[in-house]
Amino acid sequence: MKLSLFNLSMLIVYALVCIIIGLISTKGNRDDDYLIAGRKIGFLGFVFTVVASYIGGAAIVAYSAYVYKFGISAIAVFIGTAAGFLIFIPYALKLRKYSTKKQFLTLSDWFYFKFDKKTGLVSAIILLVVYFGMLLNQFIAGSSILANISGLSYETALLISAAVITIYLFAGGFKSVVKTDVFQYVIMFILFVLLAYVLIKGDHDFSREATDLSDMNFSMTIAFIFFGILIIFQSAEYWQRVYAAKSNKVIKTGFIASAILVLVTGLAITIVGLSAHYQVPGIAPRDAFAEGLKVLAPKKFIGAGLVLLFAAIMSSADTIIFVLASSMAKDYIAHFSKKEVTQHNLKIQTKIFIVLFSFVGFLLAFYFRSIINVIVFITGVGFTIVPAAVASFHFKIEKQAALASFISGVGYVLILFVTGNLLPELSVASFLVALIFLVLFQLIYRKRNISIQ
Repeated sequence: MKLSLFNLSMLIVYALVCIIIGLISTKGNRDDDYLIAGRKIGFLGFVFTVVASYIGGAAIVAYSAYVYKFGISAIAVFIGTAAGFLIFIPYALKLRKYSTKKQFLTLSDWFYFKFDKKTGLVSAIILLVVYFGMLLNQFIAGSSILANISGLSYETALLISAAVITIYLFAGGFKSVVKTDVFQYVIMFILFVLLAYVLIKGDHDFSREATDLSDMNFSMTIAFIFFGILIIFQSAEYWQRVYAAKSNKVIKTGFIASAILVLVTGLAITIVGLSAHYQVPGIAPRDAFAEGLKVLAPKKFIGAGLVLLFAAIMSSADTIIFVLASSMAKDYIAHFSKKEVTQHNLKIQTKIFIVLFSFVGFLLAFYFRSIINVIVFITGVGFTIVPAAVASFHFKIEKQAALASFISGVGYVLILFVTGNLLPELSVASFLVALIFLVLFQLIYRKRNISIQ
């Protein structure tokens, strides 16, 4: 499909607006604003940045692919995620109390605080692997869809995405992440509503797609719900947004609203995936959203679809890059530096790592273009930190138990990978493996400590 002048203009205007927002964010931008938005995010900013970071290019590709492959079962991911936001609220409120006192910036700050440097470092390494995989997937997925629909080459779509994100993220930091997320999600929401209007007014009957449960797989449905709930507890971006919220009320109402919007947005993505499932059989699952959109939307709507996809790419990719950059500055350098590291030092180091991760992510996405297996792998690895994270809010967990939990979960995922059994329903079981080892080592070291005393 050849990119029209109008569609190209829409993309350029959108990219320029994002860059301008990033540059405006530098005005009066203190070090604390750059690192964590001054811990003053209000309700709308909180909701839009949470949902925008969830609905990214990789999410659209992956979930559409799952819908294409597994049918209506895949909508359980969004149901699980909505439930996960609600379940996370009491943990988030407790987390905010500690984060304000201790000036947390990353998820691993919690493990450094609750356990020791070794445990904190291992959690940071796990998250580095997970988030770099997410960044790679984000660039690959978003650029693939953009290229598929627009007629641009994959390389050009990738270069545009990476360049725009790097510019505004380098300029405004976390403050620009929040502001551009608000803008990006508003754009996405409007376009999803427009898509819904086009579909309702069209002649396509969705009764078959919505009611056909013949492809529904019970075990996959449970796995998807389980995935949706647990992903919240291992996602560093949601922890950062809790740190940045200006009040407990923002956190409570923000996560409730986010749960609703995730369901609405997920339904829209599911409809597109199901349309490809029934109307375009035989394609690669990763192309389901692009092909489904082509089936459903008239040609005049493709320009708006391009902006939606570009917004989805950037709304998650900028968050992932910032998570990686801030983690490197805080979890690796600051915690192990013999000298005191000021917020200004952290800001400078974060800027350097923003450029570095953007460039490395671009290079790898240029050469490697497969995403589904990577998503399953990094999900399994990421879930290994969930048992210790949740338990640390309720119990006094021994540091050896937390460390054993991390190592066992990662080892389990590596075994699945080596043996060729890296399936979604088996991958999420890394949570159970990590939980079992956490309990076992907790009992062993608790008895040992009691006997020593």
